[in-house]
Amino acid sequence: MTNSYLRFLHLADTLINPNEKPLDSLSKDILEHISKHIVLNKGKVVVGDILMLSQLGSQATLHKRLHALVDDGYLKLKSTSDGRVKQVELTKKATKYFAGLSQALEKAANA
Repeated sequence: MTNSYLRFLHLADTLINPNEKPLDSLSKDILEHISKHIVLNKGKVVVGDILMLSQLGSQATLHKRLHALVDDGYLKLKSTSDGRVKQVELTKKATKYFAGLSQALEKAANA
């Protein structure tokens, strides 16, 4: 089991494009939370939902990381009918990132 996990970590590291800055652990946690919520619950995520994740950090920290993920192309913010609320959506880059992790997990498990 340990070898499979280590192979997965190695394969996941190879997904990092050397021309891009890698995601830090908090940004990964935020991105994973958003993705899980959208995919598993088939729900919408708004910025306020992310800012309420106090276990991940302060609202200021979460807001900064959320906008960094937008700037890095992993997320996009979409206006809603209530102009004060922004919906968070995954981009193609985020989808590709998670697809790569899925392939790395499958390769590690089958090796």
